Amino acid sequence: MVESITLLMIGFTVLAAAILLFAYVFFLPGMQKTRTGLVSCAVLLVALAGLQLQHLRYLASGAHLLGDTGYVTLLLLTPPAFYFFSREILLPGRPLSAWLLAHFVPLLLSFVLPIDIVAPFAFLIGTGYAFWFTTVVYGMRDQRRRFRFEIFFFGLFAVLALMVLILGFAMPYIDPGVFYISYANFIGVAFVLIVASLIIFPEILSDISDVASMSYATTTLKEVDVDAALQRLESLMARDKIFQNENLNLSLLAEAVGLNSHQLSELINTRFDMGFSRYVRERRVAEARRLLHEDPSASILSISMTTGFRSQSNFYAAFREIVGESPGSYRKKGGERSPDS
Repeated sequence: MVESITLLMIGFTVLAAAILLFAYVFFLPGMQKTRTGLVSCAVLLVALAGLQLQHLRYLASGAHLLGDTGYVTLLLLTPPAFYFFSREILLPGRPLSAWLLAHFVPLLLSFVLPIDIVAPFAFLIGTGYAFWFTTVVYGMRDQRRRFRFEIFFFGLFAVLALMVLILGFAMPYIDPGVFYISYANFIGVAFVLIVASLIIFPEILSDISDVASMSYATTTLKEVDVDAALQRLESLMARDKIFQNENLNLSLLAEAVGLNSHQLSELINTRFDMGFSRYVRERRVAEARRLLHEDPSASILSISMTTGFRSQSNFYAAFREIVGESPGSYRKKGGERSPDS
């Protein structure tokens, strides 16, 4: 039974890693992805999938994985890959420096550390990064009154990281098979949480990136006529309904307004107290509310497509997030109710 669950978790992880990597590289248009972010995301997902394939090898042959250089390398490559990917989201625009190479020192030490120290050492570093990530996001939540529900998932990740740390320190005292199977299932649970959070909050990464870019940036609006820029932005939204373009991203909207991406991001954050992704979602949902009110015969699917959402599931998630109920429930409660109520 346990082995069957583990096999299921391993298969889910490998498949989810491939899908998440494809989605991050080719989709998520609201994010300002950098080369470092793309590479670190790829390394992180490939390393985790590689660990799961190694766990599959253990289940098939009983191989002693901690004596395998490839397994140990993947084990110690995962924490710095997670750090660099998180850094690109939480500290956008921060320049890279030679000192950051110090994050790879543990990987070099893996070749001289005793076998029974490698796993606790890797998990200790990984747990530190996980708590750093959670702490920074929680701090931004306090400043912006954001991430009220998303923080629940970050808390679960932190608890999971702590459990993995305990597993690592228990490794010398438990059967290696228990360690490999437990770790495989922990990775699988982490991927379940990742997929669940992205389904419930599909814009979570871009939201964090938006808020982080303002939390750590200096002003870019010194030479900008802010009032004129706001008028152009409102005209694009209210008259041209540019939000109906499902491929709309920060750079496209910035070009239309006559600003660069950093300037538009700061303008939206400072004037509307929200990031670009949230701002566009609110405009789309406002239009959807108007259509639900004024055109009762229109299907919810057609309204979701008309207002610029890529899928009906994204529309439902955004509508529930902003309005507090589903589009169907909103429509049933009152065709007489004003969209602005």
